[in-house]
Amino acid sequence: MRYELRRATGVRTGWLIGVAAIVASLLSSVLLARAGGAGELHRLTGWPVDLPLPPIAIAAGLLGALAFGDEFRYPALAATRDAVPRRMGLLAAKLAVCAVCAVLLSLGVIVLDSAALLLFVGGNAVPLPGDWPELVAGVLGLTVGSSWAGLLAAGVFRSTALGLATLLAVPVLAVPVVRHAAQDPSLRSLVMLPHRLRAATLDRPPSLIDRGLAVVLRLAGQPVGQALMLSLAVLLCAYALTGLRGRSTRQ
Repeated sequence: MRYELRRATGVRTGWLIGVAAIVASLLSSVLLARAGGAGELHRLTGWPVDLPLPPIAIAAGLLGALAFGDEFRYPALAATRDAVPRRMGLLAAKLAVCAVCAVLLSLGVIVLDSAALLLFVGGNAVPLPGDWPELVAGVLGLTVGSSWAGLLAAGVFRSTALGLATLLAVPVLAVPVVRHAAQDPSLRSLVMLPHRLRAATLDRPPSLIDRGLAVVLRLAGQPVGQALMLSLAVLLCAYALTGLRGRSTRQ
């Protein structure tokens, strides 16, 4: 964990990526609010329709891809990489650091974008207080999932560029597959499972746990959320298989 923290904070590339994502999100959020027609999640994160993911999710995925991409790019890290090849402790540290970076980046964008919308557009552009838990959970889930997808993809393909390309391919390739599965009668029951579970939780008197579960299930019922979870599962299996293959080859 100490090694991963030093790697993440000791290079200015990550800081520059975070600042660029925040600035892009601020400008896009104000422009989308003034143009009108954008949803609350798109206004709050500065997510243009032309982009497959919001700027902070792309930045989080790039930071995740750099976490493993740096291991294969810089020869100075080769000795450390060979000393702990595909060890679960290193993967867990990278997942934890990437998640923390994604959460901090998301919270910063939410606060700054809300302030910019209130200052330059007006109070009508800022989401209502009742919508905040769901919106914040949606942004956090999207950014953390994107960072993990970029991390695992870079670990599988041993390249930062391929890790980021895999993340960007999720909305383009996996979302249509999920939507097609929702229309298939044989797979519809599995795809609609989060919606049924969410409906079951809403039938009970809402508690804090029930509200949190309802938010998670609603996010899991969205095509982008399902595609991201499917991609994470596939990448995690691929990472485990390549790790076992590499270990058997070394033995």
